Amino acid sequence: MSGVGDGAAGWDFFISYTKADQRWAEWVAWQLEAADYRVLIQAWDFVPGSDWRFKMEQGVTQAARTIAVLSKTYLSSVYGGEEWRAARAADPEGLARKLLPVRVENCDRPGVLRTVVSVDLFGVAPHTARLRLLAGVRGALNGRVKPEAEPEFPVGPGRMPRRSNRRRRPAGIPVHPGRMPPSQPAAFPDPHPSSPRPLTPRPIGNPLTGHTKGVRSVVFAPDGQTLATASVDQTVRLWDVADPSHARPIGNPLTGHTKGVWSVVFAPDGQTLATASADQTVRLWDVADPSHARPIGNPLTGHTKGVWPVVFAPDGQTLATASTDQTVRLWDVADPSHARPIGNPLTGHTKGVESVAFAPDGQTLATASNDQTVRLWDVADPSHARPIGNPLTGHTNRVRSVAFAPDGQTLATASNDQTVRLWDVADPSHARPIGNPLTGHTSWVVSVVFAPDGQTLATASVDQTVRLWDVADPSHARPIGNPLTGHTKGVWSVVFAPDGQTLATASTDQTVRLWDVWAD
Repeated sequence: MSGVGDGAAGWDFFISYTKADQRWAEWVAWQLEAADYRVLIQAWDFVPGSDWRFKMEQGVTQAARTIAVLSKTYLSSVYGGEEWRAARAADPEGLARKLLPVRVENCDRPGVLRTVVSVDLFGVAPHTARLRLLAGVRGALNGRVKPEAEPEFPVGPGRMPRRSNRRRRPAGIPVHPGRMPPSQPAAFPDPHPSSPRPLTPRPIGNPLTGHTKGVRSVVFAPDGQTLATASVDQTVRLWDVADPSHARPIGNPLTGHTKGVWSVVFAPDGQTLATASADQTVRLWDVADPSHARPIGNPLTGHTKGVWPVVFAPDGQTLATASTDQTVRLWDVADPSHARPIGNPLTGHTKGVESVAFAPDGQTLATASNDQTVRLWDVADPSHARPIGNPLTGHTNRVRSVAFAPDGQTLATASNDQTVRLWDVADPSHARPIGNPLTGHTSWVVSVVFAPDGQTLATASVDQTVRLWDVADPSHARPIGNPLTGHTKGVWSVVFAPDGQTLATASTDQTVRLWDVWAD
């Protein structure tokens, strides 16, 4: 039975929260009741005529478990403290798991609360938060989180089984006497309840100069301390950006390519750098000491035309490259000094491939092409990569850039048709467009990237601007603030720092600029 009135005794969960987090509390309650748990929540159950103090005591003493909706405000609340401490006192060693902390923002927990395992809902999309919540609840009830199905046999070192695409069938919520639940599902709260969305990003320091031709690619190292830039001048440069306001070059430019360098990327461990060039090769570099970067092994060859994008898989063992020769190639770089091709080139695009991206789980690859399509590939076993579903169509000109959201559920694509499109790829075999195309740029959109929290999207265009978009709800994406201006020629690459606070942009005006995303 979903929900209980005054005549019923006992609840599965009592939700403890403060007024500031009521939207979060109602959203959590709705998800639990949709899964047939019995919930006591002040917003719905403390109806006119009831004694709120008595109802609160009922919740603490008669509910099987207390969910504490943790935020900085909650942790400073007297009543909130009483409620979670009462649940903790009834189960001091956590053997019955009577207290289930649910964090809705990144906050430190005091004292004994610090040792209680929490469910974290902040910084993720609504469907991911729902899955986390329900999985956490099941774990608390059962005492472990063993999967229902046998895990797939691993296909290689460090590779995880492909995610399941099964989704919970939604259930209705009946209204019961003695409580007042809303008539519609509670909306997913702002993942940053105490932080405004970025309003007026501002430039940091002076533009980074040194390249003698256009800069086509920019990327942060995983630790956010180093920046790499690639240019048509045939070089790659490294920059110390530990203090973005005083960024400085590190060591000498990396040379070796004989034509323009179109793409640069760090391996997940930050020790290796890969570069792709119009000279038809990819090079690997040891950047463990950025001031003494050095080439590793021989250039990777096989493409028959210029290589545009290069990207590492999340496990760092596989590299993907794409070319104007219409193919994508996978490489085993577990030992960078002896990199080797894996399987056959991926074919299917009918024109050059300009962008490639791995899903966060490393099981799916997305490729974007001048043939106006995006393709998805199953690369769980890179030696037997295969296409998934039909090509994604809708763009009316070249697709220049593709990026997965951090949760892997949404894909963004950017095109010469001056638009950006979002796609639901939760089930890659049945990918579908989300909402309307994002418009506003006045020329080609050539680079797209999600912020680390997945809530913000950045796009770069030949119109010399960068735009930010609120994609917390991808079906209703909207622009944030004014375009970022300052470059004097097209902006070809945009990337967020790992902490999401800094943005870097690269332009054919031969400069790189850094931006404080959260400036007011």
